[in-house]
Amino acid sequence: MDPKAILNIALLSLYGALGVTITVLLAYVLFMRAGRESLRMGISGLKRSPLRTGLTAFGIIIGVGAVVAVISMGDGAKQMVTDEVASTGGVSLIEVYRDAWDSRGGSTVTSRSRNNRRWGRSRRNRAKPIDYTDFQNMRMMLTTVDGMCAEDDFGGGIMYSYGGKEKDGPIIGATPDYPKVYNWGVKEGRFITDSDLEAANKVVVIGSTIAEDLFGEISPIGAEIQATRQWGRRRGGPGSAALRLQVIGVMNPKGAGGATEGWDERVIMPLTAFHKRVKGDEEVERLRVRATTVEDVPATIEEIKVILGRRHEDAGAFTFWTATEEIATAERLGSILKLLMGVVAGIALVVAGIGIMNIMLVSVTERTREIGLRKALGAKRRDVLFQFLIETSVLSLSGGLLGTGFGVLLARGSADLLKRYVLSGASWPATVSTVGIAVAVSVAFLVGVASGVYPASRAARLTPVEALRTD
Repeated sequence: MDPKAILNIALLSLYGALGVTITVLLAYVLFMRAGRESLRMGISGLKRSPLRTGLTAFGIIIGVGAVVAVISMGDGAKQMVTDEVASTGGVSLIEVYRDAWDSRGGSTVTSRSRNNRRWGRSRRNRAKPIDYTDFQNMRMMLTTVDGMCAEDDFGGGIMYSYGGKEKDGPIIGATPDYPKVYNWGVKEGRFITDSDLEAANKVVVIGSTIAEDLFGEISPIGAEIQATRQWGRRRGGPGSAALRLQVIGVMNPKGAGGATEGWDERVIMPLTAFHKRVKGDEEVERLRVRATTVEDVPATIEEIKVILGRRHEDAGAFTFWTATEEIATAERLGSILKLLMGVVAGIALVVAGIGIMNIMLVSVTERTREIGLRKALGAKRRDVLFQFLIETSVLSLSGGLLGTGFGVLLARGSADLLKRYVLSGASWPATVSTVGIAVAVSVAFLVGVASGVYPASRAARLTPVEALRTD
């Protein structure tokens, strides 16, 4: 069963039990004179031993705090992925690319062997690569898109220089919709246009880190930088692989956290110029498409497959990554994390419940004569039962509320530690939801009431004579 469905069933059961318990206790207190008296005596009983009461409540505080923190971290993981997807293109994003190795992939030859077990999961994808013509066809034919970009890259080994300063980084070939599909605006100057693409102009848009390292406080717009392949420098001398590129724009800073790590060091040029002067072919590493709405994503993928199928024998050989799948995966992982860690945190609440049961058993023993006196004066069995149940309810509810505050602090502290020492630069938010707080307090309340049932029933079964005879 899906973890999310398990969580929903567990929540419904929890809220149902909570509703019944609270209704019974409130009805007794509000509509019965004996109920109000039981409430007063229950609070008075807790005040008699403040140290013991405080230590018992401390166990509840730790348990509730752990539950709130765990739920917060799970929700934070989901929120982090959602924020990263939004910052890198949006939730309606689709990426199309060809893996070099793919269990589904291949042309007609490999598609005939698809059921051949000896290929396994590491079969080479022999499908024809995506190229610039595919991009042009999709640009003309796709209808339900808000933007589309083709790109290729040369991941490293490029040295950029200007005015005696040097900076190593990647170079990327892209089309004009690159800022739109990456949700990444231009800070200064302009981006690549269709004219630049058609003419294969030697122009570039650079990241903020490249701009700062090469130009400092000076505006780089209009300046020419020299790009040199490091392997070319070794093979044929300093000038053999040099390329002079005019800077026409600077991108907004993205920072080095999460999915945007390294973006500020990118150098982006027209894809046609990249193919002509850097790569030497017309292959495209990936197509990045942003559907008009999230609902349009499945239909857009089918459209892309039809268009690619006109030039490729097996359009299913390509990988179609979607942002919605990424978010759904984050939701599943978050649910699993909350479910597993919630069980661990629940152990602390069970231990706290044992502590409550222990203190109530001691309380019953110490107040046996008081119970006998109440019964001799006319108190009914249910009055004694509710007296001790109300006492445990007050104790567990108070501990739960205090534990909520502790859990919020623990969640924020854990998120801060993750950002500093584990996921450096990532923005893991401490998302404290009202659902998480409600679940933690509800569980603490029910554990407290359940732990008080046996001591309360034991006290209620005493007869006046038995209770008064107790030393």
